[in-house]
Amino acid sequence: MVLSAICYRAPLRGSLLDGLSGADIDRLLDRFRHLNRLNGVTGAILLHGDQVVVWLEGEASGLTDSRSSIVDDLRLGGTGPLCSGPLATRLFPHCWLCLADSRVEVPAGVAELLEQPAPVSLDQARKAMLCVAERLDGCRYTRAAMLV
Repeated sequence: MVLSAICYRAPLRGSLLDGLSGADIDRLLDRFRHLNRLNGVTGAILLHGDQVVVWLEGEASGLTDSRSSIVDDLRLGGTGPLCSGPLATRLFPHCWLCLADSRVEVPAGVAELLEQPAPVSLDQARKAMLCVAERLDGCRYTRAAMLV
């Protein structure tokens, strides 16, 4: 199995996430999580300022299907890959798809990632998303219990 990652950035304005209720976002994420589980894909959606960052990791075939569904269904206009490439280990091994809202608190490295023109290095995007992954680390036992 060759593990790969892909990172996308898109404006929040005009996307399906802009203005949705919490319950609607939960239903949408549940659908994406189900698809990611079938595809063996894990990752995160990060809301930051007026932008959305999507980080997905898995095998190439699963990534293609999940990426297409998430980007198309969220209507992420102007979406372009920041980077993609091989990955040694997953950042989100215990999460089919995390939603992180950092519109109040700016994680280290994320603002810099969002300001850089594409493409950026996979390592730079990985380091920026690592702050989100580290916050989830303590939740892995609860998640494992809930996904039995």
